[in-house]
Amino acid sequence: MFQNNYPLFNGGRLLKIEMLEELRDFPREFFNAQFREYSNGIISGCDIEVSDDYIKLTKGIIKYQGVLYLLKEEKKIEYVCNNKLMLVKIKFLPEKLESDFKINSTEISLTDKLELREDEIEICRFKLRSGAKLRINHTDFTDLSTEYDTVNTIYAPYAACGDTSLNPEILRRFGREALSCNLNEAWDISFAMLCVQSKEAIQKEIIVSYLMNKLGIEFKEYGNEELYNYLLEVLRSVKDGRDRNGHRGSGRFKKILID
Repeated sequence: MFQNNYPLFNGGRLLKIEMLEELRDFPREFFNAQFREYSNGIISGCDIEVSDDYIKLTKGIIKYQGVLYLLKEEKKIEYVCNNKLMLVKIKFLPEKLESDFKINSTEISLTDKLELREDEIEICRFKLRSGAKLRINHTDFTDLSTEYDTVNTIYAPYAACGDTSLNPEILRRFGREALSCNLNEAWDISFAMLCVQSKEAIQKEIIVSYLMNKLGIEFKEYGNEELYNYLLEVLRSVKDGRDRNGHRGSGRFKKILID
């Protein structure tokens, strides 16, 4: 049966261990139930900021192997100009048991080792030239994949129902730029609006289904880079006013002249 036990800390009453256990378990059980169907990846927060010679990873929540990991304080990572492709990684450490706690923790590092182990995920990547400054403010959707001096979060896995998905900010940017064009297809308008409105990562299944209808791609497993490149192709085509077959569209509205 459904039940909610709310402990009452009234004066003169004994403090029972069951009351403390209820306080301990309820928030954890709530979040575990809410994100039970979600894949590994970033659930919330963990945004990248750049300040002076530091990359800052903001507070957030990540899921890995059914466990929710909380970053309670922002993490600052010093970076240098070395003209190498660098990755910010999170490594999930083995669980530790202590007398009072079961501890699941991580290590956050900046490295030029591009291979990801099974217990690692990428947060962002960049390649910084000597004398340049690292930037996070992108000018448009195309700029998200700029090779030099720009933080790239395309490869970061975001938790969603089913499989990991793209950074929702990437999709919001796609949606805003697409809606600024003269869209004339229903699925373009609905998908773009979904991208703009969604606060969480959109299911990869939805993104792939849209691209199948728009570009005629086959149904299979796609990585984040592939999805981004396909979305970039779509955005270029709608800005140019062409449909999937390369024909120019005539706009959303048509005029009928009656003599």
